Amino acid sequence: MRSMRGAAAGLAGVAAMAGVITTMRRWLLTSEQLAASRTHPEKIVQRIADPTGAGELDDQTRRRLGDIIHFGYGATWGAILAISTSNRDIRIAKDGLTLGLGLWVFGFNVLLPLIGAHPGTWTWKRREFALTLAAHTSYGLTTAAALKLYGSKRPGSAN
Repeated sequence: MRSMRGAAAGLAGVAAMAGVITTMRRWLLTSEQLAASRTHPEKIVQRIADPTGAGELDDQTRRRLGDIIHFGYGATWGAILAISTSNRDIRIAKDGLTLGLGLWVFGFNVLLPLIGAHPGTWTWKRREFALTLAAHTSYGLTTAAALKLYGSKRPGSAN
């Protein structure tokens, strides 16, 4: 039960993150750049599809599969947060920032470079730093707040 609440909190976190990403991309990119750019989950989908011989995926397929990967990954980490804090109350700022920033460091400096979907943060411009840090911070804080709201530790419950 606790892991399911964590997964639900993670989905709320990804929804918040998607809002931040969409807003910031519209602020920071021209319409031409926006049309030509891919989100990080879309890059992962295409990287996975390339060795299978699927070729270049159409935009709609890449977007939908990217959303599935992103929401699944976020739900998984929400469940992990719930399980890892099962013996105590959620501390929104500490747990949320640790989760969001930890995933930012791991994802962009280990996971994405490892699978060849994106170079590490050492190659980035400030704009990409700002966008991804804000998005991951919003994910972590929203996930932790939702988990607390969903009753991460209720007196007298088995959780």
